[in-house]
Amino acid sequence: MLCQKSGLPLAVVADAEKLTPAEAAALTEPDRLAWCLRENEWAGTRLAEVHHRQCKFAHVIDHRCPPGTPLTPKPEGALW
Repeated sequence: MLCQKSGLPLAVVADAEKLTPAEAAALTEPDRLAWCLRENEWAGTRLAEVHHRQCKFAHVIDHRCPPGTPLTPKPEGALW
């Protein structure tokens, strides 16, 4: 997972799987957004808002926990 807490107006947790813009667009929903994955040697890796579908960068989508994952913090020593 990728997590970015600065540089955007909100904190983002996204799946690390790199997708094409078309693949990411197909997986988006009203509450699951796609993000442009900007990677370069000077700034490292950062997420940016998607501005157009012809983007040359890989895309990632918001992380969604699998069904059945508890919504509360895991107890100390839990393996999930």
